[in-house]
Formats: sequence, structure tokens, C-alpha cells
Amino acid sequence: MNVGAVIDAAGRPAGTADFGRPAETDSLRAAERVAVNFQRAGIKDIVVVTGYQAEQVEKALRRFGITFLRNEGYESARILDSVKLGLDYLWERCGRVLFCPADVPFFMEETVKLLLEAEGGSVLPVCRGQSGYPVCIDRFGIEALLEYRGDEGILDVLEAGGRELIRLEVRDEGIFAGAYAEEDGVQLARIHQESLMRPHVKVRLAGRKPFFGPGTVTVLKQIDRLGSVKEACKKTNISYSKGWKIIHAAEEELGYQIVGRQPGGKNGGGAYLTERGSKMLRLFEIYEQQVEEAAYEIYDQIFLNSELF
Repeated sequence: MNVGAVIDAAGRPAGTADFGRPAETDSLRAAERVAVNFQRAGIKDIVVVTGYQAEQVEKALRRFGITFLRNEGYESARILDSVKLGLDYLWERCGRVLFCPADVPFFMEETVKLLLEAEGGSVLPVCRGQSGYPVCIDRFGIEALLEYRGDEGILDVLEAGGRELIRLEVRDEGIFAGAYAEEDGVQLARIHQESLMRPHVKVRLAGRKPFFGPGTVTVLKQIDRLGSVKEACKKTNISYSKGWKIIHAAEEELGYQIVGRQPGGKNGGGAYLTERGSKMLRLFEIYEQQVEEAAYEIYDQIFLNSELF
């Protein structure tokens, strides 16, 4: 099954009055860093749970093609509440889910890959005896967290009932360094910034004009899951009219219907992917992945030994 990720950006960051201005040396916000880390490791199905300054956070992250869920009770909520919101959304299609709070943004891409390579249970990264994030939650852990109704923390639930929680030693101090900590934030931001350079390929199909790309994929996935164009647009933070514009543009260029309509009611009826729409989505994602992999290979060949960085 797929791997998903949940980023908790619901709470008000400790030590700062503005979520958008952490103590960093560049303008890339903490939640954006976490999203970039996951995407660089090949994770496409990413959920951001918002609450405090939700509209600002969602606007800043809209271009990443991720899903937003609101934690309306964020002022009194625990981290576990945000985790469960994200897991409930992902569990049907994801066998493992990585979870990280938005204010722990400096972990490295290599750490994510090591967590995903580990086998045998949920995985917790540890550096110099101190545990951190992201934690990789396996299928049993996902089910346990969704069923849990008590006041224990995430790790306690994952270890309950004899389930194995693997503690994986990594050489990455970023797993426990917060974005707003004066003593480590600036230095780690510099180190992390140096590692951010990467190829960024936006794959799109074009006929008379570009018509099928990451935005189309995001909308179609949400329609497939939610059965509603209106709800799909809400989750991806785009307007209802823009959602239909994306669908109509693709259908016009392809020459066939990709979204079926079920009219009726004040909520606009239902929607679903047609057989050809589902196949088109699946083939595009395969194509996109292979293009991205080729781009990384070419990048390494040209830049890795260039002595420019």
C-alpha cells in the first residue's frame, strides 16, 4: 500500500506570536520545510492539519498539492487529536503514515528514507539517545491510534499491547530541533537550507494548451475519495469554480469524460471518476514518478561532482 504523511500545524507555535515568522535564516516556513522533506522522499499523499491561523497556513501551502483538514478545537486539542484526524483520512489507502509536527522541520530526507526501509513495526528515530520526529506508523499502529479513546500519548499507544516500536538510530539532530528554538534554530536552518537544493520538475500534459498536471491529480484524487467536487475543492483549498474549470479543461483536451456527475439536491449532487478517468489518473502518476526519478539521476550526474555547492 501507499505511504502517507500527516503534518500537525494546528496549534499556536510556542515562543512566537506569528506562525509565519519562525526564527529561521530564510523565508521558507516551518510547515513548508516538512512538506518538502516528505515530497523529496517520494511521498505524495500528504495531509496538513490546520487550526491556528488556518487560512494563512493553507494559502502558503496551497501550491504543494496537499490536503488540508481543520482541527476546529485546536486551542484545547492534543497532538493525538491531529494525528487521528490525518490517519482517519489516510488509513484506507496507506499502509504506513509518517507523522511530524510542523515545528520540527529540520529532519533530513535521508532520515525519512531510513524510516521507510525499516521493517517490523512502527519506527521512531533516535539521535544521541534522544527520540524525535517524524515517527513512521505501521498499519497496526494506525488502527490502534484510531481506536484509542484515552489520554495517553502517541508513543504509549503504539507500544501498548506488546506491539513493537522500533527505535532507529540516525545521525540527524534535526529530528528533535524545533524551528523556534533560539539555540539551534539558526544553525540547523543553515544546514538544512544547503540540503534543500534539488531538481523540481512540474510534469504536465499539453494538447492545444497544458491541461493535466499536479493540480488535476489532486482534485481527481479528492473526488474519488469524497464523491463530491465541492468537498474536493474544500479539502484542496481551491474555489468550486476553479475545480470545475480544471475538470472541464482536461475533458475538453482528452475528448472524453473523466468525472461523472450525479445531479440533485442543494449540495450539488455527487461525483465520481469514470473508468477512463481513473485509468488516466493512474497512468499519469506512473509517468510523473518516472520523470521525477530521471530528473534526479540527471541532476546527480551534472551537479553532484561540480564543486559548485
